[in-house]
Amino acid sequence: MKDQYLENAVLTASPAKLVEMLYEKSVELLKEAKELIEKELFLEANERIKRVQDIVIELNASLDMEKGGQIAESLRSLYLYMYRTLVEANIKKDIKKIDEILGYFEELLEAWRTAMKSASVDKKPQGGFSVSV
Repeated sequence: MKDQYLENAVLTASPAKLVEMLYEKSVELLKEAKELIEKELFLEANERIKRVQDIVIELNASLDMEKGGQIAESLRSLYLYMYRTLVEANIKKDIKKIDEILGYFEELLEAWRTAMKSASVDKKPQGGFSVSV
């Protein structure tokens, strides 16, 4: 049942909501990976980190370099750095590197949520009500 709910949530989400969901999932997976490394469950940690690597690839591929301008270029550079760092963290089971990338994802998630709130406030009608014609 949970899988069907998640699938419906993904299929009906806006592109902006999908980015938020990917950031959230990355935070969750990196926290799990850290715990698994601490417990020396390296195979399971590897799977979590690889899933985050896949998310980073997807986020990078979704950038619109023409419309996104400098922001898209900066995100592309960050995503590429994050990917390389995740590969190294996974090979070495380096919690400090995982913490670094976790911090980036937490910052991106907070910034994304703030931007989406600002965008939705900008789209609300003035005066607190709308009129249908």
